[in-house]
Amino acid sequence: MLEEVNERIAQHSANKRRNKVMKLAKSRKASSGSAIETSSVTHVPSSPPTGAPASTPAVVRSYSTWELANPGKTRKKLNPGQLYPDEYVDMLCAEASKPTGRKKTKEKLVGAKIYYCGGDWDAVTKVSKAKMQRIIELGGTLVPIFDPDVVTHIVVDPNLKSKPASLLKALGMKSLDNIPDHIPTLLFSWVNDPKPFEVQLWRYASFASRFDAGSKEAVEKAKQKKAQAEAEAESGEVSRIEDFTNDDIQPPTGGQAAAGSKGESSRSIKLKASTSRIPLNFQPEPKYKAEDPNDPLAEFYEQARAEQHEEIGASVFLCRYGEAEETDDETDASSSEDEGPPAKKQKAGWTCDNKEASKGRGACANQTIVDKLQELLELHRAKPGDEERWRVYSYTKAIRALRSYPKRIKSLKDAKAIDGVGEKTALKIMEIIKTGDLQRLKYERTDMVEVSKLFQGIYGVGQSTAVKWYQNGCRTLDDLRKGKGGVRLSKAQKIGLQYYDDINDRMPREEASAIFALIKPIALSIDPALYIEIMGSYRRGKADCGDIDILITRPIHDGKTHEGVLSRLLARLRAENILTEDLALPEHDPEEGDLEAIYRGLCCLPEKEGARRRRIDFLTVPWKSKGAALLYYTGDDIFNRSMRLKANKMGYSLNQRGLYQGVVRDVRNRTIKTNKGTLLASETEEDIFRILQVPWQEPHERIRPSS
Repeated sequence: MLEEVNERIAQHSANKRRNKVMKLAKSRKASSGSAIETSSVTHVPSSPPTGAPASTPAVVRSYSTWELANPGKTRKKLNPGQLYPDEYVDMLCAEASKPTGRKKTKEKLVGAKIYYCGGDWDAVTKVSKAKMQRIIELGGTLVPIFDPDVVTHIVVDPNLKSKPASLLKALGMKSLDNIPDHIPTLLFSWVNDPKPFEVQLWRYASFASRFDAGSKEAVEKAKQKKAQAEAEAESGEVSRIEDFTNDDIQPPTGGQAAAGSKGESSRSIKLKASTSRIPLNFQPEPKYKAEDPNDPLAEFYEQARAEQHEEIGASVFLCRYGEAEETDDETDASSSEDEGPPAKKQKAGWTCDNKEASKGRGACANQTIVDKLQELLELHRAKPGDEERWRVYSYTKAIRALRSYPKRIKSLKDAKAIDGVGEKTALKIMEIIKTGDLQRLKYERTDMVEVSKLFQGIYGVGQSTAVKWYQNGCRTLDDLRKGKGGVRLSKAQKIGLQYYDDINDRMPREEASAIFALIKPIALSIDPALYIEIMGSYRRGKADCGDIDILITRPIHDGKTHEGVLSRLLARLRAENILTEDLALPEHDPEEGDLEAIYRGLCCLPEKEGARRRRIDFLTVPWKSKGAALLYYTGDDIFNRSMRLKANKMGYSLNQRGLYQGVVRDVRNRTIKTNKGTLLASETEEDIFRILQVPWQEPHERIRPSS
């Protein structure tokens, strides 16, 4: 079919003024048995007529052609033989009516009206052509011009994942929020799923902010919003702010500001859409200078804004410990309703700066409430999806506020007055106070959540793998051992399953110390100049440990390094029956070789009868990175995160190798460094603390409350 289409492209592209609708040939039968009507002109109204036939044509030609959607505009002329994506869909429309004589593919996409975006800025590419044809072969209906009343699914090329700018340009939208909730945005791999209408759509979501789009919950939410909007429109009290601005409304300046809330004149104020406090003809002062059409960067601004919008949810989530400005939304990050101007609150400091934070707090006046909300938080943490991440963020914020609240909460008013507690959480707090329980826990404690948490206790199993195994019918660890549902475990996962209880139980500090006492002399017998220490919770002085993290390095003043030491040490430990199983062999840094490597495995006390398997990691680092590595692998996680965030705020970059300045990252992929920057400090922890202006803290002082 591809060859036939390509032969006709040149002839078709010569006809610049194409028909607005496409006449199709006689009807043919789909493999599913439903007729695909192609005997007349295909019209797609803005809303389907009552009693419309269930069958759909292979390609729908909407009334809204590009010319009609863009009056007075023209597109640049393409080279001979080239077509725009929507023109190519027209081409497919004509070809779809031709009998091919070939065996039909199973048409599993019948009923899906798909708008496909391959990121083609001008002429449609060969890759996009092939994918469009695949959609038709599987019974799908292609829609050339996006119409939210027609389209049921948006499918995008994998290269556009988490990069919405190309899709937004094709749709003529400024934000992913403008796409209706009932229309999912999916990766092309969804098309090839054996059962595309039965699979959970979040598995193929192309953008994190639209993770649950197309789900029953999203569709129901969209219906509720539409009904609410219609009701408000009928009341005549709606001020549709989004019609004239995408920025937060700024308070009036001058005398008008003085009449508002005190101390808030410079703060951005958000108002409910239904408010009558702002006149409909109000025009806010522009935040930015109008863009110069001759600006050489003008074409990239929309992409920058779109990608910033996509990343902001994750950024706020990562800053959940108080070092960054936080939103006041309850559990739905995309909520369109705000509570008006927030109360002025004291700016949260950097938790790494506060040595007193390690001492914790006294007895919590609302501990019973905290316990129930913490239980609810863990249930949401076990579920996939961005919406669940935001709930975790919200409850983390609320729990932290409740721990700090000095007195017992007695009323809904008390709860709502606490900074960090929203309306919904306040209602849950009152339920806990009145009944001693929370019904939401029973609702959220689903079979999938419990089984997923069980499976994630296996080494090397994350949330997505656990959910996949659940979907394959596995419910117990025995199901995994038997390979139920075709589940196949990796070597490391088999070991993790075999020693499930040993790995998941924390070991006493004394046991970790005894194992290290066996390892250190063997390491020093290989090279007496080695620096070898236990990291993690052991170094922080905790009474028990989840695993044993051992850092190895060596001073280089004598011209020698620890190259080759790790492999020799591992061999000796295996021979002594201290190391029992390998989970992950050393991963070498391409520049440093085995001077910087990680080994993961299991160990035990060899002479002790019934000794349990314990997780152990060996971490080798160059001597120049000793201080940064000590800081990184000592923790705790919240302290480290705070150090990195403060470094970023000061214009630095901190990782396990050192503290850098002048690091430049790729704007399209923040994980790629285009300039690695200049190393400021790395050999000692004290140097890093000093530059970041953080008071020195011993390892046992770096423990921070988790919420």
